[in-house]
Amino acid sequence: MKQKRHARWRWLLLLAACMVVTVTLTACGKSSSSQSGTGDKVTTFKHAEKTARGKEVTFYGFGGNEQANKWVDEVVAPAMKKKYDIKVKRVPMDIDNILNKLVSIKQSGKTGNIDVIWINGENFYTAKKEGLLYGPFANKVPSFKNLMYTNGHYSKYDFATPIKGYEVPYGTAQLTFFGRPGDFDNHFPDSAQQLLEYAKAHPGKLTYTAPPEFTGSAFVRNVICNIVGYKRVYDAPATKAGMYKAIKPGLDYLNELKPYLWKQGKTYPTTTAQLDKMYAAHQINMDFSYSPTHGAVERDEHQFSADTQPFFFKKGNIANESYLAIANSSANKDAALLLINEMTSESAQVKKAEAKYGYSLPPFDYSKLTPQNRQKLESLYTNKGVPSDQELRSHQIPEVQAKKIAIIESLWKEHVLHGDN
Repeated sequence: MKQKRHARWRWLLLLAACMVVTVTLTACGKSSSSQSGTGDKVTTFKHAEKTARGKEVTFYGFGGNEQANKWVDEVVAPAMKKKYDIKVKRVPMDIDNILNKLVSIKQSGKTGNIDVIWINGENFYTAKKEGLLYGPFANKVPSFKNLMYTNGHYSKYDFATPIKGYEVPYGTAQLTFFGRPGDFDNHFPDSAQQLLEYAKAHPGKLTYTAPPEFTGSAFVRNVICNIVGYKRVYDAPATKAGMYKAIKPGLDYLNELKPYLWKQGKTYPTTTAQLDKMYAAHQINMDFSYSPTHGAVERDEHQFSADTQPFFFKKGNIANESYLAIANSSANKDAALLLINEMTSESAQVKKAEAKYGYSLPPFDYSKLTPQNRQKLESLYTNKGVPSDQELRSHQIPEVQAKKIAIIESLWKEHVLHGDN
């Protein structure tokens, strides 16, 4: 999903600074009673339905996706008003600013106006570690229990961080490659090695966004996992020396690929928007996105040609979920619980999968859906060239541990971007 993850260090420095001062250490420790008291009252979903009626609840998340914004405003908010007389206030804000704000609220020891947060990955790892999130609450959300893989990997781990009920899956993301079959002689590369062979035969027609841009970073991790194996990356020590030893063959591959990239790998696109424009103009032959629906959306908007199709590596592409969490400082945890259930409900998510809201992929176990909704989703995606749920899950590898991502990005910068090759 297009949730921003790349601006994490500025607020981490703020956390570090707060730990230097004795008074702030107290604020950065356990949650104050004013923060935890409201959470203790959310005993069950039915109880929340009684106590939350008539309140206002805030949803904080990346606001750069207009289709997702429309879905909240046109589908979720009216449903919350009708069912519970609850007003939903959508607050567009980048995740680094959200977390900075949560740190400030925590230091104050008071409750705040941030209720539901769109979060995942490295940000969840640090927010949970620093006590910024409320939980566990997932087992109180009916949509989680009734519609999702409650014992599945992505319900238990977020970028290998144990979730333990502190967030609920919100949408499926998976690194997906896109290309025009004619540019690949009707055979898309299904491995990093085949991609290298294609690059050598078509110099200048491939590139990727430079890490730490999070989609380019995922591409680098995906290639490394394809070369050395996911287990080797997962098992490696989370140190620069340990990671370098484990992933060196992957870095060597990226250096071998480098001279055959656009502009001989001397420079890289900085944003996915730039990559999209290059692909649309036939300047390059392959695009990629964390959203498997990206190609369909761009085709509908007449940015990509109608023959654009998704493809994956045979050994799998990195996948993850985005999640919804509740701020520990929220004064409306009961209303937040109701909002998360509505946003992940079968009715709301099926609407979110429609073209006008961006073909978003729900985080559901399809066997738990009504036959009508299962058929609707499957036919919708098939007709638009979006990978089916079965195809996605057959080509998935989990994300590596959140704390290793910055290390891999640093090694790429040192040995590939600024390397001698």
